[in-house]
Amino acid sequence: MTEQAPWVHRRPAGPPPPSGGETGRDSPARAAESVSSSGMDPRTGSALAYLAGPFSAVLMLWAESSNRDVRFHAWQSIFGLGGLGLVVAATYVCATAAIFTSATAASALFVIATVLWGVLVVVWAVCLWQALSGRRWKLPLAGTYAERFVTNP
Repeated sequence: MTEQAPWVHRRPAGPPPPSGGETGRDSPARAAESVSSSGMDPRTGSALAYLAGPFSAVLMLWAESSNRDVRFHAWQSIFGLGGLGLVVAATYVCATAAIFTSATAASALFVIATVLWGVLVVVWAVCLWQALSGRRWKLPLAGTYAERFVTNP
Protein backbone atom coordinates (compact mmCIF):
# COMPACT_ATOMS: atom_id res chain seq x y z
CA MET A 1 0.00 0.00 0.00
CA THR A 2 1.09 3.50 -0.68
CA GLU A 3 1.02 6.00 2.11
CA GLN A 4 -0.61 9.38 1.53
CA ALA A 5 1.47 12.47 2.09
CA PRO A 6 0.32 14.50 5.11
CA TRP A 7 -0.21 17.73 3.09
CA VAL A 8 -2.57 16.12 0.56
CA HIS A 9 -6.20 16.64 1.45
CA ARG A 10 -8.67 14.21 -0.04
CA ARG A 11 -12.40 14.62 0.21
CA PRO A 12 -14.29 11.63 1.55
CA ALA A 13 -16.53 9.83 -0.91
CA GLY A 14 -20.22 10.64 -0.79
CA PRO A 15 -22.30 13.80 -0.70
CA PRO A 16 -20.82 16.97 0.79
CA PRO A 17 -21.72 17.71 4.40
CA PRO A 18 -24.61 20.12 4.90
CA SER A 19 -23.61 23.65 5.78
CA GLY A 20 -25.51 26.18 7.80
CA GLY A 21 -24.80 29.23 5.64
CA GLU A 22 -24.99 29.23 1.88
CA THR A 23 -22.30 31.83 1.28
CA GLY A 24 -19.77 29.76 -0.64
CA ARG A 25 -19.08 29.51 -4.31
CA ASP A 26 -21.85 26.95 -4.87
CA SER A 27 -24.64 28.91 -3.16
CA PRO A 28 -28.02 29.26 -4.92
CA ALA A 29 -27.45 33.01 -5.32
CA ARG A 30 -24.13 32.36 -7.04
CA ALA A 31 -25.68 29.63 -9.20
CA ALA A 32 -28.44 31.98 -10.40
CA GLU A 33 -25.85 34.66 -11.13
CA SER A 34 -23.71 32.27 -13.16
CA VAL A 35 -26.31 31.19 -15.70
CA SER A 36 -24.66 30.69 -19.05
CA SER A 37 -26.30 29.82 -22.34
CA SER A 38 -23.15 28.06 -23.54
CA GLY A 39 -23.24 25.56 -20.66
CA MET A 40 -19.81 26.43 -19.23
CA ASP A 41 -18.74 28.28 -16.14
CA PRO A 42 -18.82 32.05 -16.81
CA ARG A 43 -15.25 32.47 -15.56
CA THR A 44 -14.08 29.87 -18.06
CA GLY A 45 -16.03 31.56 -20.86
CA SER A 46 -14.61 34.95 -19.89
CA ALA A 47 -11.06 33.60 -19.91
CA LEU A 48 -11.62 31.87 -23.25
CA ALA A 49 -12.65 35.24 -24.69
CA TYR A 50 -9.08 36.43 -24.09
CA LEU A 51 -7.20 33.23 -24.84
CA ALA A 52 -6.69 33.80 -28.58
CA GLY A 53 -7.51 37.49 -28.56
CA PRO A 54 -10.27 38.77 -30.81
CA PHE A 55 -10.59 35.43 -32.61
CA SER A 56 -11.74 33.53 -29.53
CA ALA A 57 -13.79 36.55 -28.42
CA VAL A 58 -15.87 36.36 -31.60
CA LEU A 59 -16.45 32.66 -30.95
CA MET A 60 -17.53 33.38 -27.38
CA LEU A 61 -19.94 36.08 -28.56
CA TRP A 62 -21.39 33.57 -30.99
CA ALA A 63 -21.69 30.87 -28.31
CA GLU A 64 -22.86 33.02 -25.39
CA SER A 65 -26.06 35.03 -25.57
CA SER A 66 -27.17 35.52 -21.96
CA ASN A 67 -24.25 36.01 -19.56
CA ARG A 68 -23.29 39.68 -19.41
CA ASP A 69 -19.84 39.06 -17.90
CA VAL A 70 -18.76 36.69 -20.66
CA ARG A 71 -20.08 39.07 -23.30
CA PHE A 72 -18.30 42.01 -21.63
CA HIS A 73 -14.97 40.20 -21.66
CA ALA A 74 -15.49 39.14 -25.26
CA TRP A 75 -16.23 42.69 -26.42
CA GLN A 76 -13.32 44.04 -24.38
CA SER A 77 -11.04 41.49 -26.00
CA ILE A 78 -12.20 42.57 -29.44
CA PHE A 79 -11.84 46.30 -28.78
CA GLY A 80 -8.85 46.25 -26.43
CA LEU A 81 -6.62 43.44 -27.62
CA GLY A 82 -7.77 43.72 -31.23
CA GLY A 83 -7.25 47.48 -31.30
CA LEU A 84 -3.86 47.25 -29.66
CA GLY A 85 -2.90 44.45 -32.06
CA LEU A 86 -3.87 46.64 -35.01
CA VAL A 87 -1.73 49.48 -33.63
CA VAL A 88 1.23 47.10 -33.27
CA ALA A 89 0.76 45.78 -36.83
CA ALA A 90 0.40 49.30 -38.25
CA THR A 91 3.58 50.39 -36.46
CA TYR A 92 5.50 47.44 -37.92
CA VAL A 93 4.16 48.25 -41.41
CA CYS A 94 5.19 51.89 -41.03
CA ALA A 95 8.62 50.81 -39.78
CA THR A 96 9.05 48.55 -42.79
CA ALA A 97 7.99 51.33 -45.15
CA ALA A 98 10.34 53.77 -43.41
CA ILE A 99 13.32 51.57 -44.31
CA PHE A 100 13.21 53.08 -47.80
CA THR A 101 13.31 56.67 -46.54
CA SER A 102 15.19 56.85 -43.24
CA ALA A 103 17.09 54.22 -41.35
CA THR A 104 16.77 56.22 -38.13
CA ALA A 105 12.97 56.48 -38.43
CA ALA A 106 12.71 52.79 -39.27
CA SER A 107 14.84 51.86 -36.28
CA ALA A 108 12.80 54.08 -33.95
CA LEU A 109 9.51 52.67 -35.27
CA PHE A 110 10.74 49.10 -34.79
CA VAL A 111 11.62 49.92 -31.17
CA ILE A 112 8.19 51.51 -30.62
CA ALA A 113 6.45 48.50 -32.19
CA THR A 114 8.42 46.11 -29.99
CA VAL A 115 7.50 48.07 -26.85
CA LEU A 116 3.84 48.09 -27.95
CA TRP A 117 4.04 44.33 -28.48
CA GLY A 118 5.28 43.93 -24.90
CA VAL A 119 2.42 46.13 -23.65
CA LEU A 120 -0.03 43.96 -25.59
CA VAL A 121 1.31 40.79 -23.96
CA VAL A 122 1.10 42.32 -20.47
CA VAL A 123 -2.46 43.63 -21.04
CA TRP A 124 -3.48 40.22 -22.42
CA ALA A 125 -2.05 38.43 -19.36
CA VAL A 126 -3.72 40.81 -16.89
CA CYS A 127 -7.09 40.56 -18.66
CA LEU A 128 -6.84 36.78 -18.73
CA TRP A 129 -5.96 36.65 -15.03
CA GLN A 130 -8.78 38.99 -14.06
CA ALA A 131 -11.29 36.96 -16.09
CA LEU A 132 -10.13 33.72 -14.46
CA SER A 133 -10.48 35.39 -11.06
CA GLY A 134 -14.08 36.29 -11.85
CA ARG A 135 -13.49 40.04 -11.78
CA ARG A 136 -14.43 42.63 -14.36
CA TRP A 137 -11.33 44.70 -15.04
CA LYS A 138 -12.04 47.53 -17.45
CA LEU A 139 -9.44 48.70 -19.91
CA PRO A 140 -9.52 52.52 -20.16
CA LEU A 141 -11.18 52.96 -23.55
CA ALA A 142 -12.12 49.46 -24.62
CA GLY A 143 -13.94 48.68 -21.36
CA THR A 144 -16.30 51.61 -21.86
CA TYR A 145 -17.18 50.48 -25.38
CA ALA A 146 -17.54 46.89 -24.20
CA GLU A 147 -20.05 47.93 -21.54
CA ARG A 148 -22.03 49.86 -24.16
CA PHE A 149 -22.22 46.83 -26.40
CA VAL A 150 -23.28 44.56 -23.53
CA THR A 151 -26.08 46.88 -22.41
CA ASN A 152 -27.28 47.60 -25.97
CA PRO A 153 -27.23 44.26 -27.80
